[in-house]
Amino acid sequence: MLGFNVAVPPGVRQALFSRTINNDDVLAKISQPVLITGGASEAIIKPMAVDLLKSAMPHAEIQVIENAGHAPFWDDPAAFNQRQREFAESLDGGERADRAYAS
Repeated sequence: MLGFNVAVPPGVRQALFSRTINNDDVLAKISQPVLITGGASEAIIKPMAVDLLKSAMPHAEIQVIENAGHAPFWDDPAAFNQRQREFAESLDGGERADRAYAS
């Protein structure tokens, strides 16, 4: 993970902190189920970003993984995968999720 993170030049990574993006109009049009996942020890994405996403998509579900930071899939893969599976099963009765996890 360190390798692909440092592959982005430092100037580009720094510019990410000062950019302003407003995609509220796009988010408001999303009607499909949404799962927003993050770690309780997140140090990069501000908590207000989750609040903004939730306000733009009131139907979105929020998943906070207690023992995780910015990469919950890496920090606690069991909890991350379990919640992803539960979310997928809630969408289609579990049929696709069962096939995906069976292979």
